[in-house]
Amino acid sequence: MNEVGIGVSRMVRSAQDFQRLREVGTDLDDVSRGVSGLPRESGLTRRSSHRSETTSEGVSVRVKVLSLTLMLVAGATALAPPIAQAADVPGPGVHHYVALGDSFTAGPFIPGWASVDCARSNNNYPTTLAVKLGLYYENDRFTDVSCSAADTTSMEGDFTTVLGTNRGPQLDAIRPDTDLVTLGIGGNDETFFGTFVDTCADLQNDDLTGSPCQQANTVNGVDQLAMILPRTKARVARVIQAIKERAPGARIVVVGYLRVLPADLTPCVDVPLSPGDIEWFDGLERQLNGVLSSAASENGVTFVDTYGPGLGHDACAGDDAWAQGVYTDVFEAGAWHPLKAGMDAVAQLVYDKLNGIDLAAGHLVTASSTESGYAPSKALDRDPYTRWASYYWRDNEWLKVDLGSKRTIRRLELNWEYAYARGYRIEVSTDGSTWRTVWSTINADGGHDTVRFVPTAARYVRLVGAKRGTRYGISLYDLEVYNS
Repeated sequence: MNEVGIGVSRMVRSAQDFQRLREVGTDLDDVSRGVSGLPRESGLTRRSSHRSETTSEGVSVRVKVLSLTLMLVAGATALAPPIAQAADVPGPGVHHYVALGDSFTAGPFIPGWASVDCARSNNNYPTTLAVKLGLYYENDRFTDVSCSAADTTSMEGDFTTVLGTNRGPQLDAIRPDTDLVTLGIGGNDETFFGTFVDTCADLQNDDLTGSPCQQANTVNGVDQLAMILPRTKARVARVIQAIKERAPGARIVVVGYLRVLPADLTPCVDVPLSPGDIEWFDGLERQLNGVLSSAASENGVTFVDTYGPGLGHDACAGDDAWAQGVYTDVFEAGAWHPLKAGMDAVAQLVYDKLNGIDLAAGHLVTASSTESGYAPSKALDRDPYTRWASYYWRDNEWLKVDLGSKRTIRRLELNWEYAYARGYRIEVSTDGSTWRTVWSTINADGGHDTVRFVPTAARYVRLVGAKRGTRYGISLYDLEVYNS
């Protein structure tokens, strides 16, 4: 195995490789646990005004995965792409966020390692969600204990990772003051996903037109994987209740599993399965998401569907894919697992569920001035890593959104870049000519701001930076408008 610091990784294929990864993995895990501990060479940077962002590049390596264990573990690279800062202070709606889950939450092989033995990326959906909520760079506001190969028993019991290291119960991360918990679990129970990963692709050599994997998992006419799902539902329900006991005031969000297989049942290079087996396992994934949704609703918590929005983003979708196919790309994602694009999409889906529908998204936006490369539209593109910046370093620069029609609004969510406005006001208009102020401040401190005001009718919303907080102009990663 190559030295970790060189930034090249490959699949673990032998007991000797496992031992060598154990030897280096602990050291890497120590330095990569938490943002402040990441090595300078990782490329992880806090975004600041007028500084270019760095990325890491590598040659794509594709390795076919032959077992669940091999799929979940690889040597880790110390070269991580930057996670840019979208906010410096937590939003007032969330005090402490805990992410629980398995590899669909952890994000194996997505660049930017946060934990080696758990194959957890710091570009997974919990991290991106924490950035959007303004929690990521705040000490003790965000805890991600998701771990590849975890199942529901890992929530309340000790867990041995695929590298042989010991992890305590994931629920131990929950505190009495935890007020947001995301839970992505169930797919590994009784080797549900593992059976598919371990056997299905290889069985296609025996039958290219039938359903060899379905047949291999059917006994006396009974689908053995489908039989697992009612038991999974009961276990997930118990986990939800255990979370409630530890944090009675927390909002709990059960996150479903991303669509992996194509809806048209057509095989491709990345999904070398027969149409029959594609239809069979895609149906099982829908059933799994169904029992997770039922477990959530029956226990009074929120469910976020990621399967439905994944239509057209399956592993055969090329550049539009949210999920990797049968081959592990050690610089992109594990086999049959979410890509970074998929993680970003899931983070946005959860964020939208927490906050409601952003009325400004996709609408016309203009500004008093614009620095080259930082267009006003970047404040509305729902990407926490892009931003608008004013061209002039002066007070009273503004950003204006046309909502398209008159809407009732009552809240804005703002994510400031380093160049924030210490004093600013929110103005609204129904005709674009006559403006009135609905909210203002003279002592803002940047980061994430939630601005609430009396419900009001408006077609146009304008933020005016009356007083700069730095010597630069003003710059926003996100401006979002809500009616809730």
